[in-house]
Amino acid sequence: MDKLLSAFTKKYIGQLFDEELLLLCDLLDYDDENLYKLNKGLQLTIEIKPNRVIELFKNYKYVSE
Repeated sequence: MDKLLSAFTKKYIGQLFDEELLLLCDLLDYDDENLYKLNKGLQLTIEIKPNRVIELFKNYKYVSE
């Protein structure tokens, strides 16, 4: 999960507005299981309110180097 989050953050951090950076911080606080499920489009065990950062993460496809 660290590699996925690191790659996602590196790709998008320069494109985010101040309020979206706060949403990114919120995203990073979620547990690994739900982050994985969110990224893979699976059923979550918690409720996550949609926003632009969540949508970017849901659609982000990690490719290992």
